[in-house]
Amino acid sequence: MSARCPLVPRFWLSDWSLSALLALLLFNAFVLGPLALSQAAPEWLSPIVHSLFLLMGIATVLRSRAATTIVGMLALASSVVRWTNHVHPRVALERADSVLALLFSVVLAAVILARVFSPGRINVYRIQGAIAVYLLFALTWALAYKLVALADPAAFSFPTAGVHREQLIVRLFYFSTITLTTVGYGDITPINPIARSLAALEGFTGQLFPAITLARLVAMEVYHRQQRGE
Repeated sequence: MSARCPLVPRFWLSDWSLSALLALLLFNAFVLGPLALSQAAPEWLSPIVHSLFLLMGIATVLRSRAATTIVGMLALASSVVRWTNHVHPRVALERADSVLALLFSVVLAAVILARVFSPGRINVYRIQGAIAVYLLFALTWALAYKLVALADPAAFSFPTAGVHREQLIVRLFYFSTITLTTVGYGDITPINPIARSLAALEGFTGQLFPAITLARLVAMEVYHRQQRGE
C-alpha cells in the first residue's frame, strides 16, 4: 500500500481527480487546439491550461508520496520553463519545455495506469482513467514529434508551408491522434527516419492498448464478481 500524503483534502484522494484531468485533456485537445490554429484564442490561454494540467496531474497522484514528489518536481520545472518561454521565446526553452512535458506525461500515464489496473471493482473512474492514459499517449508522442521537428524543420510534410512554432504542437497532436487511432489521412506525413519510427511505434501501440486494456478490465470485473459470489 502506498503511503498517503498527510493534510491532503479527501477530494484529491478520490477518483474524482481522474474526471477533472480527463475533462482538461479533452478541452486541450478538441477545443484549445482548434482555437489556437484559427488564432481565436488569446496567447496567455495555452500556458494557463498547461499549468492547470500540471496541477490536475499532481492531484491525480497524491495517493503516493513517491509519485507526488516526482510529478511535483517535473510540474514545477515545466511550469517555470513554459512561462519563461512564453515571455521570452527561445528555441532552447522550447526544447526544454517539450522534454519536461513529455517526462511529466509519461510518469503521469504510468501512475494512472497502475491505478486503473489496481485490485477492486471496475467503476466509471477506472474507465475515465484508461481514456486519460490514451490521450496522454497521444500527447506524449506529439511532444516527441515536436522534439524531432525542432531538430529537423523538414522532419514532417505539412499541407501548408510556414507552420508557426506556436502552432506546431497543435498540428503534431492532430497527427499523433490520427496515428494512434490508425486513421492515417495522409495530410501530414513523417519524412525524418526517427519521426517515421516513432509513428510506426505509435500506430502499433494504438492497436494494442485498447485491446489489452479492455481484456484486462473485463477479466478484473469477472474475477471480482466471482470472489463476491455474484
